[in-house]
Amino acid sequence: MLPRSTVNGPGDRAVVWLQGCDLRCTGCWNPSSHTFDTSGDRWRPVEEVGSWILACPSIEGVTFSGGEPFQQAPELQLLCEYIRARKPALSIGVFTGYTLRELEQGRWHWRRNSDGGWTNGDARLFTQIRQLLDFAVCGRYRQLMACSDKPLCGSCNQDVVFFSDRYARQDLQPQGYEVTISENGATAIITGFPPAD
Repeated sequence: MLPRSTVNGPGDRAVVWLQGCDLRCTGCWNPSSHTFDTSGDRWRPVEEVGSWILACPSIEGVTFSGGEPFQQAPELQLLCEYIRARKPALSIGVFTGYTLRELEQGRWHWRRNSDGGWTNGDARLFTQIRQLLDFAVCGRYRQLMACSDKPLCGSCNQDVVFFSDRYARQDLQPQGYEVTISENGATAIITGFPPAD
């Protein structure tokens, strides 16, 4: 979780990376987020994550990334509802490897916490989540289609979709990246779109 970023959507935003993704896009920028944490070391209750987001000072919104947020769809929905109920003015965005068509047609799946099995996604669940979002960056990263001129998109097949009238294309900044180093220097987080070189 990162309390402030300016390269993960419009304005100053908190960023929460959800652990787990089985899409396995070649060249993925965040492969350490692919493994589902079955030990529970990274598991956090919705209320804890939601409270943390609401406590981030002076942010315009939150962006969920991953991993693949829709592979934790029920928790993503609960987290978005938690935020909307307590701070409706906070904007909510998501990065997903699924295309908008796949999400709308239920051609996606999510992992159950109870037994680690998979449940097919459905259009109804996506619609419920979509109503809570302001924008999404949709589509798998395609290494052979990598681009540096499309805001919030790592490859030219991806697209930013707006679900509310809060933002439009002109609100998106050119690609950029940030490096955040912890006070003790023990950890560094690189987020955004670093140049290939």
